[in-house]
Amino acid sequence: MKKIILIAKKEFLDMFRDKRTLMRMIMIPLLVFPLIIYLITTVQESQSEKEALKELTIGYYLNGQSSDMIDRMDTAAPFNFLAYEDTAAITADIKAQNINLGIWFGQDFDQKYSAGEQATCGIFYRAANSEEYERFDNLIDLQKEYLVQERLALNELPADYVQPVSFIMNDKSTVEEVIGKYAGGILPYIFMAFCFMGCMLPAIDLFAGEKERGTIETLLVTPVNRVHVLVGKMIVVTSFGLLSATIALVGLVGSLYLMGDGGALTDAIAKIVTPQLVITLYLLLIPVAIFFAGIMIPVSVYARSFKEAQSILTPLNIAVIVPATLGFLPGLELTYTTAWIPIVNVVMATKAIIAGNAEMGPMIITFVSLLVLSALAVFVSFKQFGKESNVLR
Repeated sequence: MKKIILIAKKEFLDMFRDKRTLMRMIMIPLLVFPLIIYLITTVQESQSEKEALKELTIGYYLNGQSSDMIDRMDTAAPFNFLAYEDTAAITADIKAQNINLGIWFGQDFDQKYSAGEQATCGIFYRAANSEEYERFDNLIDLQKEYLVQERLALNELPADYVQPVSFIMNDKSTVEEVIGKYAGGILPYIFMAFCFMGCMLPAIDLFAGEKERGTIETLLVTPVNRVHVLVGKMIVVTSFGLLSATIALVGLVGSLYLMGDGGALTDAIAKIVTPQLVITLYLLLIPVAIFFAGIMIPVSVYARSFKEAQSILTPLNIAVIVPATLGFLPGLELTYTTAWIPIVNVVMATKAIIAGNAEMGPMIITFVSLLVLSALAVFVSFKQFGKESNVLR
């Protein structure tokens, strides 16, 4: 054990001397989330303000009917209404994006409305421009309400006449359940992505990098068992993966706290990011980090150079990111089946922990399966590192 610690200490010192590695693994995760969240919120607010002030041009075809509804809507800003002679012209201008939306009236609109029957209107829109449609739809809803109230007044009926039943909605979900369902996939996704990236650079540098520098032979001729060398290096790779994931979490939570400004968001974060959650996440993440190291080390041992190892390992990001994104899918939960699927089980387990509905059986299976995978990864690494043809290639 003493020799393993000496090897790990030596590798830690070498890694911490590399300023580029420290920048990539510590400063970038710590700063990237506040920067991304700030940019997203700033751009979103700016874009929302622009969309709200943008004038929409609405084409309309009265079809011989009264223009009362158009006259009322035309008073609302920022909408500009243009009269057309038929619906074909409106359709052509919408497709050409000369106007934003269109509305037409049925040929018996006035007659049916006056008779107390249901009148017909049509709307032309582009689904690709959903924001424009939503703004116009809000204006249409106001006209619907106006016509309903006018018809009720003409017939001397109370406003509640068209709403015979009033439903009182009582949401029994907790804040943790809602966030766990809709946003719980973000936390493990971040952990996975940054843990993988945090493991990759040390794994490449400590094996392919040392071969390229010609220092691996010097280390192997020392009176230290090759297993001790491998385990010491694997400790460093795993530790840097966990360090990167931790810093990413600190950056994310810190930026959310700054955004929350002491309101409901801050309270929700405080309820969710508890010591119990963090400890459980690390119990799941440690074997995952070992598994990542066990995948990367054999590749790095096999590669002839730093560049070759990097070109092989970089595409493996997809193998981590794709399963991690399943956490965003609705309806997918931690079960006795998903608990056996690598990466997916960690995402589902995290969502269940945040929501407070984690079952002990699937949680145990998840942890055991991760331990088995990490053990297999260590075994493969040992076999590859034991081959002279790989180490000295």
